[in-house]
Amino acid sequence: MTAESITLESSYWDTADKPPFDFYEEVQSMGGIAWDDRMRSWIVANYNLAQEVLKDDELFQHPYMSMKAGGDYMKIRSDNPRSSMFLKGERHRAFHKWWLVELLSPKVVREYRKDLVDPWIDHLIKGLEDRPAFDLVEDFAERVPMGIFAQLLGLPQHDHAYLDHVKALNDAIGRFASVANALQLEGEASAEARRVADEAIAAAEELNDILKPLVSERKNGEGSDFISQLWRGGHRVFDDWNELDTLDACRRLLFAGVDTTTHAISNAFHMLLTDDSLMAQVRDEGSRYLDRFVEEVLRLNGSIQFRPRRASASTELNGKSIAQGDMLTVAIIGANRDPRHYGCPHAVDLERARPHDHLAFAYGPRTCLGAHLARAEIASAVSKMLVRFPAMRLDPSRPAPAFSGFLMRSWRPLHVLAG
Repeated sequence: MTAESITLESSYWDTADKPPFDFYEEVQSMGGIAWDDRMRSWIVANYNLAQEVLKDDELFQHPYMSMKAGGDYMKIRSDNPRSSMFLKGERHRAFHKWWLVELLSPKVVREYRKDLVDPWIDHLIKGLEDRPAFDLVEDFAERVPMGIFAQLLGLPQHDHAYLDHVKALNDAIGRFASVANALQLEGEASAEARRVADEAIAAAEELNDILKPLVSERKNGEGSDFISQLWRGGHRVFDDWNELDTLDACRRLLFAGVDTTTHAISNAFHMLLTDDSLMAQVRDEGSRYLDRFVEEVLRLNGSIQFRPRRASASTELNGKSIAQGDMLTVAIIGANRDPRHYGCPHAVDLERARPHDHLAFAYGPRTCLGAHLARAEIASAVSKMLVRFPAMRLDPSRPAPAFSGFLMRSWRPLHVLAG
């Protein structure tokens, strides 16, 4: 096998701020795994290979502390080596089980949807009722998960300026994650990449200052809020669970559950607004198709485009020799559009036999902890918006939406006419 036969002509980096689907097809045409010379990483866009990499947490490890960006990651996580981001083995399994089985289980999320999600979305929609036009992203999608997060932690959910500031801090950390996960800090980091890292560290410190008083005052664990639950259950992970661990878990909820859901909601509405038949199907037969539509949104346009891993030992994937220490970039959305796995992979199909058969929330031991909550927020946002604004359509007089981002991507802005 020659170097040319395993090396991509283009680079994943070239797909920033535009649809990457042609790039994924190039990888799939080369056996579903190919070397990106500029990125210095294997790109995996085959569904079965992606599953194989994601499920083997020993051979294909979370790379953060082995990256040159590891020091920045540690500063962003408050210099806490026990951060959930760095946990491995039994500690990680205990943390993961605690969140999936207790804190954010399907049963708990059903209650959250009834008590928190639906009322908050009703409140946001009511604020749009007198407006003939609005931006679905800025005025709605960005506010949905922030309001849910605020309620879970006991922040002032109706103070939009306050929540916008918290979100801006979280966004700064998100920009760093995109740069670091794209391996742009692994070589000679550009001045821009370093600026992004420094801004993220400063944002993390300010975010900690906002959350620390809440964490401290609920240390007795007697409340029903999320922070109190963290205090009550932290012993499942560490016998000496402390304030720094609780703070880190709050930050985990914010980082993993806000921007990701915003992007997914935005992509859901873009799919509806650009396909009249799909819009009619979901709007008029929502009770039948809503949940299936959410799964197709996640499969085709889930917010997380890729997840990085590092090989802890030499191995082979589909005939390609992976050296110990090699980086692998698992192209989640590429795998979710793998023609070897899906019939008509690029098409929305609300009758797919296995609607949950996708990797939007990863796979294996590091599946997304907030998957059930994210689904609930997306479904509620779509259903309630279509009930209130059934004739909503893109505003042709305003800038058209563009697919922007890299690690997380969505269509924005979404300027719409309400009726």
